Amino acid sequence: MTNSSLSADTQALMAFDAGKKSSGLAYVLWFFLGGLGGHRFYLGRTGSAVAMLLMSIFGWMTVWFLVGFFLLIPLGIWLLVDLFLIPGMIEQHNNALMARLNAAPPSRTSSADDLAKFAGLRDSGAISDDEYEVQKRRLLGDS
Repeated sequence: MTNSSLSADTQALMAFDAGKKSSGLAYVLWFFLGGLGGHRFYLGRTGSAVAMLLMSIFGWMTVWFLVGFFLLIPLGIWLLVDLFLIPGMIEQHNNALMARLNAAPPSRTSSADDLAKFAGLRDSGAISDDEYEVQKRRLLGDS
């Protein structure tokens, strides 16, 4: 089955799943590569990630002259603050992705495509079985 045979909603759901960010991975990157801005690179915040990377490099290069501490201490504080900011950054990224995908012009889909979309949402746990049944009855014209 090619992408052209999939409904626009199905393609949008697939694009969202492919592009959404994971909080678990962001925290792993924060833990292991936080001082190098790894978690910020992952979340698409390249400017601040480069700043963290440069602070880390120049901080460690000049730590022997005691100048590096003036870069490493603020970097450590920044990392602690990011510990609490990561969930909001992920939510912001995922919401922006969803808005971009929803901005695409709507296309007319068949009832079968809509039913498949709701079945996928039910299977993923996004909607309950009862909500699925309501949508199914609506799409099939049952009362």
